[in-house]
Amino acid sequence: MDIRHLKYFVRIVEAGSISRASLSLHVAQPALSKQVNQLEDELGVKLLARSVRGVVPTEAGLAVFQHAQAVLKQIEATPSIASQAGGGVAGPVAIGLPWTIASMLGLSLFREVVESLPAVRLEITEGPSAAISQMLSQGKLDVAVVFSSALHAALRVKPLVSESLLLVGAAGSLPGGKLRTLEQAARLPLLLMSRPNGIREELERIWLEMAITPNVVADVNAPRLLVEGVQAGLGYGILPSCVFDRTLSSWQVDVAELTADTPRRTVCLATSMLFPISVATQRVHDLLEGLMYRVVTEGRWDAQVLGSLTPGQSRGLTSSPALRQTFSPKAAP
Repeated sequence: MDIRHLKYFVRIVEAGSISRASLSLHVAQPALSKQVNQLEDELGVKLLARSVRGVVPTEAGLAVFQHAQAVLKQIEATPSIASQAGGGVAGPVAIGLPWTIASMLGLSLFREVVESLPAVRLEITEGPSAAISQMLSQGKLDVAVVFSSALHAALRVKPLVSESLLLVGAAGSLPGGKLRTLEQAARLPLLLMSRPNGIREELERIWLEMAITPNVVADVNAPRLLVEGVQAGLGYGILPSCVFDRTLSSWQVDVAELTADTPRRTVCLATSMLFPISVATQRVHDLLEGLMYRVVTEGRWDAQVLGSLTPGQSRGLTSSPALRQTFSPKAAP
């Protein structure tokens, strides 16, 4: 089997069109079609369903597409494997981080990889958990932090941390940081993340069960803008506790806990079961796991560790009382 058959087939499926794949590969359409026909003849199955709108993989085509991605990824990793065999951990590692996790851990992870794994080339993608989970399942990422609300069946998942959701308002709008219920929060003018978003969808499910219509004044698909809107007094937000890492946060906002019946968010570390894990990926995975535990035990993240800790980590799991205070640059230690 010619490796070009697999490469071209994968690109066609990703592009959803032979013409678009032709442009990106700089290969004539007739030649691409011939390559696919040869692959179908060799395998004895129909791989693509063609229409005026493009192409989609058949059931057999989808299976071949996923396998071909794994094969091509292994071929691309061959130089890194050779380097590792020569005594050093090396090669690219593509990691996905949701924006809330990236703001808290991204720079620290970058620094640790540069210092302890200098031959590893880290590629960081930031985005919504659902999109990151999808990219991981497709082999476009090697390891990712994902939330339990956005998991794919093809992922190997390790739940690490459970964090609370917090009600956030402009400075002075939530005096004392006292407990609020979701019913009380629903009456406030709310700025919520646009769908698809795991927190948004879970909150709306609960409010629907309570027969409550929340007072949503804006759907915001830009996390930083959402917090800036809250800070400016345009509304209230419901955000995960990891947003308020005291060593990174410069937001001038009030934060209040929500009552115990409010759902918590489970943060997981995941890899794909469909693609092999390189030595470099495993090392970055371990670094990220240790880093997540460390920010919890240092009190920077108001969360609870799930399961056992990695070697060398302590189990000091206490909520940070600082999260009940107003955040401002002056308040940061």
